[in-house]
Amino acid sequence: MKLNKHYFLILVVVCAMFICSLLVFYLQNTSALKKVLAEQNQQDFTLTLQDEADITELSKKYSFMYDLLAYKVIYDDKNIFRLMKDTRSIDIPMYSEGAAPKTINEIAIDKNFSQDNQLTLGSALTIGNRTYVISGIFTLPDAIMPMVADNGLAYQAKTQAFILCDEAMYSIWEELEKVSYSGRFMEELSEEQQQNALAEMRLNPNIKSIVSKEENPHILAALNTKEKMFKICLLSAVCILVFTVIILLTTTIIQNINETKSDMGILKALGYTTTQIAKKYLIIGVFVLVGGVIGYGMSSIISPLFINRINAAFLVPDIPQNFNGLQFILFIIMPALCFSILAFGLAVFTLRKPPLEMIYKTETIKVNIFVKKRQKRRKTKPFRKTVFRSIITNNILLVFLAMLTGFMVSANLQIAFSLQAMADKVSSITLKGIEYESNVRYQEAKEMESLNADTPYFVRDCKMEFPNGEVLNNGQFMALYNSMSLFKLYSIQKQHNIDISQQKGIVVNDWMRKKYDLAIGDTIKIYINNDIYPLPITAIEQSVYGETVYGDGAMAIQAGILDRAVYNGVFTADNVEFDNKQHVFVSKFEDIVKSSSQQKGTYIALSFLFIIIGLALSILTIGIVVKVIITANRKYLALMKAFGYTNSECNRIVLSGFRIIAYIGFVIGTFYAIALSHFLFGTLAKSSTIAIPMTPDSKAIMLSLIIFAISYELIMLLYKKSINAVSLQEVMMK
Repeated sequence: MKLNKHYFLILVVVCAMFICSLLVFYLQNTSALKKVLAEQNQQDFTLTLQDEADITELSKKYSFMYDLLAYKVIYDDKNIFRLMKDTRSIDIPMYSEGAAPKTINEIAIDKNFSQDNQLTLGSALTIGNRTYVISGIFTLPDAIMPMVADNGLAYQAKTQAFILCDEAMYSIWEELEKVSYSGRFMEELSEEQQQNALAEMRLNPNIKSIVSKEENPHILAALNTKEKMFKICLLSAVCILVFTVIILLTTTIIQNINETKSDMGILKALGYTTTQIAKKYLIIGVFVLVGGVIGYGMSSIISPLFINRINAAFLVPDIPQNFNGLQFILFIIMPALCFSILAFGLAVFTLRKPPLEMIYKTETIKVNIFVKKRQKRRKTKPFRKTVFRSIITNNILLVFLAMLTGFMVSANLQIAFSLQAMADKVSSITLKGIEYESNVRYQEAKEMESLNADTPYFVRDCKMEFPNGEVLNNGQFMALYNSMSLFKLYSIQKQHNIDISQQKGIVVNDWMRKKYDLAIGDTIKIYINNDIYPLPITAIEQSVYGETVYGDGAMAIQAGILDRAVYNGVFTADNVEFDNKQHVFVSKFEDIVKSSSQQKGTYIALSFLFIIIGLALSILTIGIVVKVIITANRKYLALMKAFGYTNSECNRIVLSGFRIIAYIGFVIGTFYAIALSHFLFGTLAKSSTIAIPMTPDSKAIMLSLIIFAISYELIMLLYKKSINAVSLQEVMMK
């Protein structure tokens, strides 16, 4: 077995190792990142209190330590700064460069803002009318998915920054201070005790809100969602790739042994031992080793760029990628050894036959009733069908491999195209029904009055208990006074606008439906300040993320949630400017557009991997399959030519059947892609904060089919010369 004759095989191993290693490297990076964050005394939860509550008493009652999280937001002409004192004992800053500020004229800035604005240690930064020297560059364990501004603006690293300073510098600024607490349970509490304490705290009337780090998108929720998505992609990729490589290598080994069976028989007749003859097939492990090392090396080089691209929206420390010897052995050395042993074992198994039988490639067949029936059918069937049936029955692994080529293209390309379209789908669903310029939340509730074309609402933080027993702790209940104007809800059942005034219950979104197994008619218990309001689900709207349920204002008054018609927010066509003295936030339409498309890079990167799996590997596999088909069936091709069949007829008889098998694989792959999307991404919706809209797409199916058909036929044309070159004399000489 010569290396230059099996470069396609090596390329398949390279692609397979590259893809799997890249996904594994990202997951390892995420795991290492979580470990680093935990070592910085990362919080277990974020806590805000009612006005008269005592944090010290609560910490004693529920056995946790706490740290004050106070900040001020400074808005200048170009940038937004979240100013904080560098006095943390929980969520300790991680300095990648420099150190904490020591004087009133020094500040530390976050890593993202530093990189996007080319700021380094010693650089000057102007905030308002004051200039400060940068003493350090850091990341924060409680700002993985950053929220710098209070005004509803989506995070932009170039214009928004976290600032750490000393107490003297902090006190200079007179902006409104926002206060909450980070909490960390005592080490002696078990995981179960911690969860029980969280559940009790959520019902405590002195606690306004509490969000665990796993539920908080600014801390771990967003990172966990991406991690779960990549685990799903890795599972899908590994299943297909391992299956493909095993069948491909096994077929190649068997084919190579069959080609050299006569030579092996001669060597055996000359007195060479079985071990001496079979050991040359150990070289198959070298093919796997070479391909594995190249793929693993390429992945190691590209993975930092890939990881940075995926984590572009996060504020996280740079985790160096270290060589893992055990991983290298498991990924590279062990597969190479396994395939070497497999090749050696198959050669030994072949060498059990007598030398003459191997030299003349004859087989002793026991004649039984099944053999007699098969021989009878062969005599009565046309020669063409008999030849193709013989090719199929003698090359079962090739049949599976040909089917696998169509399967890989169909399944992976359709998933890839769906992932590419996913960001646009999420954006489209998010923007559908939004016809306002500003979503304005006020600090204080307002009495109902004429609001022109505005759509008023009243929103309250709440806890929700679902019929399956699960609980959503940081939800919101929004009482709408109109859902037919600037803010509309669209039903997933009939795709029409839901008239909130006609609903005698609440409207939930599609993500909640999937995560909590909800249906129309189910009752959800809404907890607000320890009061319970059981409300039925009367409609499901199409949003794929969000923890808000909607109800009619009049229904909210009737249910006792509101005592009168008031509002604390409006959807308006006006361009409202944020004022932190009267507004909680002002979210603008263009900010929602930016936010909804922020994760597009992740989906494009994932789709790129699936395109490699589906297109590159399938093309390489098709090339190997066609080559093996021609090599394995030279005898049939020569005989057909001797009987007067033309080159094109030989082509149709030998290859056309495999073409049909490949297209059957394509159909199976289509159903697999649909089933995988519903199952795996449905599972992801249950464990994350988004329901990925993976639906069958006729355009993706047709595009995948066209790409597969063109690829397959081009490779057929490339190997057509090989078929034409086969002659009876060549076969007889062998």
